[in-house]
Amino acid sequence: MKKKSKPLVSRHLILVSLIAGSAMVLPETSAEQATQADNVNLVPTQAATAANYWCTWYAQNYWIQRGGEITNFSGITNANAREELNEHTLYNKKDGWASTYLPRGRSDYFFLIDHGWQDKEKSHLLPGATPFFSLQLDKADFPRYAAHSHAESLRKFNEDIQTLGWRGLGLWTRGNISKDAAERMVNWSKHAGIEYWKIDGGGTQHFYSYALKQKLYPELILEYICGANGPLNPQWKDATRNSYPSVYAPGGAKNKIALKIIQNCDVFRTYDVAPILVSTSTMRRIHDILRQTQGNPSYIAQLNIQDDTQVAAGMGCLVAVKRHPNYMERTLDGKDFHHQISGKRLIQKRMNEVERFGRWQRIAPAFPAGIGSYLASEEELIDSYPHTKQHTWFKPVYGQMVYQSAPAIMARNMPLPKVEASADAPYVMASTYPNGPLCVATEGRVKPDDQWYHPRAKVTVQVKDAHQPIGVFGHYQQLVLEFDGPLDGIRHIWAQDLLTEKAEDIRDQVNITGHSLIIPGKLIDRLGTSAGDPGDISVPGLVIRLEGDKLPIAGSDYTPAAARPSRERAIDRDRSPDTTSKASAKPSAKLPGFHGNANIQQSDMGYLVSPGTSQPAGSPGIILKELPKKISSGKTSIQWKMKAADPNAATRNGFLVLSSGKDAMNAVFAGSWIGSRQLSVFEQSARWGEGLKKPLKQGAIKELDCKAVLDMDARTLILTINGKTITQSFSEAITTVDYIGFAVKDAKTEFSEPRIR
Repeated sequence: MKKKSKPLVSRHLILVSLIAGSAMVLPETSAEQATQADNVNLVPTQAATAANYWCTWYAQNYWIQRGGEITNFSGITNANAREELNEHTLYNKKDGWASTYLPRGRSDYFFLIDHGWQDKEKSHLLPGATPFFSLQLDKADFPRYAAHSHAESLRKFNEDIQTLGWRGLGLWTRGNISKDAAERMVNWSKHAGIEYWKIDGGGTQHFYSYALKQKLYPELILEYICGANGPLNPQWKDATRNSYPSVYAPGGAKNKIALKIIQNCDVFRTYDVAPILVSTSTMRRIHDILRQTQGNPSYIAQLNIQDDTQVAAGMGCLVAVKRHPNYMERTLDGKDFHHQISGKRLIQKRMNEVERFGRWQRIAPAFPAGIGSYLASEEELIDSYPHTKQHTWFKPVYGQMVYQSAPAIMARNMPLPKVEASADAPYVMASTYPNGPLCVATEGRVKPDDQWYHPRAKVTVQVKDAHQPIGVFGHYQQLVLEFDGPLDGIRHIWAQDLLTEKAEDIRDQVNITGHSLIIPGKLIDRLGTSAGDPGDISVPGLVIRLEGDKLPIAGSDYTPAAARPSRERAIDRDRSPDTTSKASAKPSAKLPGFHGNANIQQSDMGYLVSPGTSQPAGSPGIILKELPKKISSGKTSIQWKMKAADPNAATRNGFLVLSSGKDAMNAVFAGSWIGSRQLSVFEQSARWGEGLKKPLKQGAIKELDCKAVLDMDARTLILTINGKTITQSFSEAITTVDYIGFAVKDAKTEFSEPRIR
């Protein structure tokens, strides 16, 4: 059997997460210094080297119609968000994103410009580039760089961002580029000192960019994704389940491609999540990945988990921060309107969490998915909430109760914490980092009558090395730190808000009993927020360090052995790794390869599609088959013909379906309401069929000649039927098209085999 070539490992990130211990572990404080609290600072002054970033995307969305009540709801689109990224929104002194955000955290974060910064004129593209992967700056939006070459404009841009205190400039891209184009862009980045690319789709067939940057410029960090088939984990509306696994779980729709990517890049992003249940959905995705990658160093990527700093600290992950402090600057029905960060949690007022996390990563940088062990409790906590259009851009959940779950307790490189709660428990996470420090974090909950709350519990954590820093994030009733031996020799217990430069000795404010150090939750609340900004409601974030003689260190049996569960065990625990809905769980009995709730059989034209026998009247019938090759970027043309099976039927319609998953929850539909002489394109939603419509030509309609041009980069679909054309954008929820098929609503329709080019 031919051996697979070993993936190239980023020297830069391996140094950060594994070897950097000598630089990151704090030096011992002498007894003389320790008696003077003014001399003790547990947070290194050197900026973090972990690959975290703040991203412009949520601010871009919020800037659409900013300044009062929304007057055009349909204008809140990704295309319009792209137009909000420019020189003024970044640099103006009043409310520029680069000039005013994260004043105490910039050095620990890249400033990443998202969708919309590249040249929008296709005729300007150099060979091998694509509209959203050119690295050619739009000089109309950024005139200060217009006089420079492509490489030099990036260098000047990076220099200006660094002058404002940020670590550097990060760049958003999407698409598949040629090998020559990848080499050109890597060299431009090297010239400019650009160290981060967010590749938001594409590039995972050959990994040209990754291989070339490893050869030419290994300091460049590349992030890849495979999407998650939408902003929620599947089965989200099934109230009967005890677990809601993600598409990354064994047997899940994105399992194989996700594991492949994690073996071939620096950073794997677990992808977008709807805001109300963001933490629960994200923790489940982390769990589904780590239980497969643990203890296998070939999984070299670090996990970027979007914007959840407490979870990232507790699980040794990276963040893509997108929150911003703007609030009540754009309203709908008098309420602040922000599809990306809506809700009672008020993430806009939690900017200090971001700054504290950046400082924690100075002490303990994130580490790869394959390093060390991973444990999770058998118990899962389920969160749920009824969703409306105020809560998310994801239309299928409007009017629905949404359910998500994650393990109650998770741990990396250490035993599971013990959690004792008299009522609801928080989520609890803990990790012993490869360079020594330990971190424990709690995360809040969501239930139908409370959109966000922080239950408290007594949390007991076993500490490997009493000499090492201990990070504490979140709310507690009581935190118990258990060590491998007695603490008789302790002289000082230093603790400080991660935002301060001065530690406080809390020796007389805690209890020491045998091997245990007991810290009251109220003390954590006070210390962990003591340096916060006025009005900020961030959870506590602090660092603790013991000083004394003969501090205990646990033996090798402290760290659990890495053990990846078998596929059978994983499937049994999750009840089903399948990502289909109940309506589409069984394949069609008529034609092999098709799945769905509609009937399908062969006809003279190709296929005859009709409602399923158990399908409720008035609901759509959908039938899908998997594409031999998924569509992730660029333009794809699809042609087909269709006609009503009975031209005299009261209801006549038919639609082509392009879907990320076989449940069609994240899908775009293109076709015709034949009976009312309309062509239409719409995305899946709770009110199926709502979307752009246009009249067809007058006259008898016997057969419809259809063509759809799908642009995964621009997120648009252009539909032409019998000479009439409409263009409709679709959301980021459709990250790839993995399935194709047909849909009807109370109708029988014939379709030809779609021709894909």
